[in-house]
Amino acid sequence: MAQHLDAPAAAAPGPWEYLARQADPRSLLATKGRRRMAVIIATNLLFAPFNTGLDVVLPLWVTKDLGLTAGQWAYLRSLRFTGSLAGALVLGALSDRLGAKRIGALSMLAAAVGVALLGLGFTGWLWVIMPALGALLSTAFVNMNTLTQWVSARRQGVANSIYRSIGAGAAVVAPIAVTTLAACLGGYPPVLALLAMVLCLSAAALLFYPIAAEPPLGAWRDELAALWRNYVKALRQRELMAFVHVYQIWSAVVAVNGAFMAIRLTRELGRSDAWFGLVASVGGTVAFAATAATGFFLDRISLRRFCGVSAILVSAATLAAGLTDSAWLSAVVLLLAAALATCSIAPVSMWISRAAGEAGQTAAFSVQKVIAALYVAIGMAVWGLLERWFSVRGLFLLAGLLGLPFALAILRLTEPGTAAAAGANTQGESR
Repeated sequence: MAQHLDAPAAAAPGPWEYLARQADPRSLLATKGRRRMAVIIATNLLFAPFNTGLDVVLPLWVTKDLGLTAGQWAYLRSLRFTGSLAGALVLGALSDRLGAKRIGALSMLAAAVGVALLGLGFTGWLWVIMPALGALLSTAFVNMNTLTQWVSARRQGVANSIYRSIGAGAAVVAPIAVTTLAACLGGYPPVLALLAMVLCLSAAALLFYPIAAEPPLGAWRDELAALWRNYVKALRQRELMAFVHVYQIWSAVVAVNGAFMAIRLTRELGRSDAWFGLVASVGGTVAFAATAATGFFLDRISLRRFCGVSAILVSAATLAAGLTDSAWLSAVVLLLAAALATCSIAPVSMWISRAAGEAGQTAAFSVQKVIAALYVAIGMAVWGLLERWFSVRGLFLLAGLLGLPFALAILRLTEPGTAAAAGANTQGESR
């Protein structure tokens, strides 16, 4: 029955009443979308510190404790991304049939075993464990990405920004935490064991993600044929493939930052591990603030301009890091580059999800991971070879120069429509 025109309108809640309602746990978990976001937050509060901590520990551990050169570390990174290629190709595609939640959690648990083995002293298996970690962690990333896109079609930008902000926040705490723990515990192996425990807890949290039951599996030939069809559909999305190839080539070029920043600042410029951990945490603070801020406007801006301008600035910062011998100036430009790259992860994920088309988001993210891993594996092998002649400083110079034309090419790409227009898969949840 229609309300009488003379009836008094309900008073709008005051600010304190509104905040009280929002703080009510029943309100926070009132819809499936909010429950999904809560699980993503809980999982990533553990998964992100693990990843950041591992990325800080590995280059310091293998070059200082195990005595590997910067070139050998680059080869290890190449092996890791070769494993990422295989993992995204096989396990990532299986997520559509076996379930993104299930495959994501199992991948985390298996990766935790590999990290624990390194912490327990099985260093002879390092060249085997690294590609296995690449395969398993890339699969976990693909599925975390997919599950984040399913939270809400209308609030895709907010969901991505929250998810990525946690990763940026981990970059504030994890570098100081792992380098301090290593100093207190007498080395990096105990830290690796602790990181493995954190990853196990992350896998357990992911199992609470609310999702409809997966359809039963068919015959293995039919399942493989279905996986292949999804890959082919993704590969036929021209706008998707254009973006993935251009962006991932650029990303492989400037991967010098993540691979060699610790070595550049500690070995070449003479700073301590603790100093590097502190500076990395400051950079993480900047990345966290910038990533959180993008959530307020990411749904209303051009993804092409955001990604293109960020790529140009990252390339310029990489070049600047190669032009100076000042540890402080190198740290500032490299960490600004890391912050910009972190801010770009959410819009890149949104671009891929919107350009996925009939292939579906899981297939699109899997193909993107395969192509990314291929380019980075090749890039790391090349950088490892070039390090013999150019030194780490020379690699930054070369990477900055090569990255600029690909960054400019991003601005020439065709941007996909919104998540709603692209028919984003949200598993029936839009709130």
